[in-house]
Amino acid sequence: MDLGEPRAEAIDPAWAKPAYQQRSRQQRDRLLKAGERVFAEKGFWQAHVADIAKRAACSVGSFYRRFQDKEAFFLSLQTDMAAHGEVNIARFFDDPACLTDPLLQVFIRLVRNTARTMKGIEGYYRALFELSLRGHDVWPPMRRIEILEAHRIVELLRQRGAAPADPALGDRAHLAIRMLHGQIISAMLHGPGPFAVEDPRLHDELALMLFRYLGLEASELAR
Repeated sequence: MDLGEPRAEAIDPAWAKPAYQQRSRQQRDRLLKAGERVFAEKGFWQAHVADIAKRAACSVGSFYRRFQDKEAFFLSLQTDMAAHGEVNIARFFDDPACLTDPLLQVFIRLVRNTARTMKGIEGYYRALFELSLRGHDVWPPMRRIEILEAHRIVELLRQRGAAPADPALGDRAHLAIRMLHGQIISAMLHGPGPFAVEDPRLHDELALMLFRYLGLEASELAR
């Protein structure tokens, strides 16, 4: 799912200083994009505010006028990523093709788009893991994205009359999405095993795993 514009109502959280003017907003966005790239190259703990500011063509002072510190910067980046994620999920499942294309093809497209988007913000995920390994509670926004995506999958299956008669379908869909995301992140951060993130074979296999784990009948492959 390509990155789109975040929701209009998404705002800076309390720990980020508000950006009221367009110029300030543009500078904030440059810093967030620059920070994600610096995290991809150096990781969270080895990245310095000066590195981020330089990449964004801003001064260090400009950084601190927008963010309290590097941790606050990451939380602002996470809020931005979560807002984009919600937009992307809605855009994907609202596509009429989801109701007419064969389900397996829909799942392959979902995996491919997810992998492309996650690869595009690799630095965010690297920072996320580094922070979590030191005990920071940074996973809840990602878990909410998982739940939203799982809900839309169940809703799609019901719209198509393909949902199995399983009272635990919602939980199974949530676990399936977590496994899907986890495999993509593992391939991205730790290397292929056995497929690289960009490999279409990975997308095919993960889509098939999702299809089978949700208990869909073989007859649904062509529907």
